[in-house]
Amino acid sequence: MSSSSSLYLADLNAPFCGMEVAKSFGLLTANEKKYTHWINKASWAGARIIQEQWSPQGTAIYDLLIAVFSDGHRLADLQILKEKSGLANEDWEALLQYTAQIIPRISSDHFAAVVHASPSANVAVPLWEKLKEHIYALTPTASLLIGKPSNGHVSNYYPGDVITDDEVEAVQRASEKLESVDKFTLLVASANKTGPTFNTNDLEIPVNGHPLLLTVEYGDFAEPLAKAILALNHAKQYAANHHQKSALENYVKSFQTGSIEDHKEGSKHWVKDVAPVVESYIGFIESYVDPYGSRAEWEGFTAIVNKQLSAKYNTLVENAPELIKVLPWGKDYEVDAFRRPDFTALEIVNFATGSIPAGINVSISPPSHAVVELNYCQIPNYYEVRESLGFKNVSLTNILSAKAPGEKLTFVHPDDIELFNKWDSKAFEVQVANHELLGHGTGKLFTEDANGKFNFDRDNTINPLTGNKVYAKKSDVEDIQYVSFLLMTRAGLRALEYYDPIAKKHLQAHMQARMGITKFMIQQGLAKLEEVRDESGSLVDAYIRVDRQRVLTEGQEVIGKLLVELQVRKSIADGPGSKKYYTELTTPLAGWDGSIRDLVVKKRLIDDGYSRYIDLILAPQDLRTNILIVLMPLSPAKHVY
Repeated sequence: MSSSSSLYLADLNAPFCGMEVAKSFGLLTANEKKYTHWINKASWAGARIIQEQWSPQGTAIYDLLIAVFSDGHRLADLQILKEKSGLANEDWEALLQYTAQIIPRISSDHFAAVVHASPSANVAVPLWEKLKEHIYALTPTASLLIGKPSNGHVSNYYPGDVITDDEVEAVQRASEKLESVDKFTLLVASANKTGPTFNTNDLEIPVNGHPLLLTVEYGDFAEPLAKAILALNHAKQYAANHHQKSALENYVKSFQTGSIEDHKEGSKHWVKDVAPVVESYIGFIESYVDPYGSRAEWEGFTAIVNKQLSAKYNTLVENAPELIKVLPWGKDYEVDAFRRPDFTALEIVNFATGSIPAGINVSISPPSHAVVELNYCQIPNYYEVRESLGFKNVSLTNILSAKAPGEKLTFVHPDDIELFNKWDSKAFEVQVANHELLGHGTGKLFTEDANGKFNFDRDNTINPLTGNKVYAKKSDVEDIQYVSFLLMTRAGLRALEYYDPIAKKHLQAHMQARMGITKFMIQQGLAKLEEVRDESGSLVDAYIRVDRQRVLTEGQEVIGKLLVELQVRKSIADGPGSKKYYTELTTPLAGWDGSIRDLVVKKRLIDDGYSRYIDLILAPQDLRTNILIVLMPLSPAKHVY
């Protein structure tokens, strides 16, 4: 087995972290607990949607694992199952690790022994025979990656025959003309299996000069959506106020029919439900898994508000209008009015999602900007709402603080370990807070309305790229600022784990962006990689070193350059320029895709669990948002954190 293929095997001793929430849950009223319970049920009803969105075999593999480890409707006696199958401790542990990961380290024969020994073997064995070759497949290499089917990668957002980039783009253009969404079928996720009819002329789309017919089919994911609807209707009985009830009613309508407008209407009520005791959100939200970056994945969560930490975030919100003034692109590129969001710290009770974030920013766009996707998508992070309706931020505190026992720290020099361990959680908390509040809430997009009116001064606004038409004592502030840079550069190095040097492909959007920030910092002289080699010259370790003095004196200016590069291209909708700049920015430094990447991959199994932050802070389209922290002025008078 090649070292590249071994990357996809289930990790040994992967860190599993517990989250503290029992104390907060115990303080809820009976109604609040019941409300939480039913939103949980609705969220997890969509788990099978996520499985099927990722791969064609996802739900079948889940069924296999449920059958293997079940005895009727109960968990099987695992000790008896282990003994009956005859597995050694090492093989048994490898099988258990696989249940939460990718490709098993246990041999196919030993896996089969457990399947046949299962109390539910009558269900498990047929599934095993159907899936065993797929479960262990390591070739072709491209099929091990989530991505475009046309490149040999896997994505069940596009079932059936392989679809080309041009065809996806054409279908997308056609679907944007509809209120709900050779021949293509646009699948709309809905409990109902019928929906509106459309003028067939609207459904003919040109691809390379040839007309193709697009048909619309309702009822995708009908069964899990029906279960989610049932649970939401129960939750409605325990809603705390009008806005919570109205949000749930509109979510129900949306999941019944596939209507984006109903989900948007529900999301508007969600934004207006300020500082609830129990917070929740549900639907098709983030689009990171779709290789084309548009079609969204199911997720749902419930959480309890941490009032003490929320008060600190409120102080940040109150100071945001002043903080915005130090952003480097100037007032012409800034939103006309910063709309102060509800910003709360949450303790997660439940999160049904393919990858758990540490913070969330949600805003709702006007109906005219609706986008209909394959497998119904409603992405509530549109820019326009930040100027019209505002938005809502949450920080997931018990995810931020979750750590597995015995975690080890890699790529941090011994000189920095004590300071890093003291401040890493605080620094990450600050990064998330600024990312969600300022990253998502600042920066203007230049637009022209239907009447030809522009939202910027066309005659006097200059493109700075071309020249054409809050805190505690100072020492703590400086420590957090330094560790913020160290935290980011370490993450950028670890991003090599999520880069495939053969396919030249980043496997995770947020890690790609972190690498870009790190690369820029190294190129600007703020950081460097210190390599440790043995007598033969082989690389045995590496440390990320950050120049503290330069960070404190020049960091704001240096990172400001990157922010301007990103925000200006975003403001003026320079698609080709943005793609070129971002691709170059996130291409690994010379040599990083060789022995340095091998070292990162080798150390991933003994790391401190940073992998659990796979889908955290930022994505390519808002790379700038995670580095706003370094632009905050050093002002000891501002006691925010």
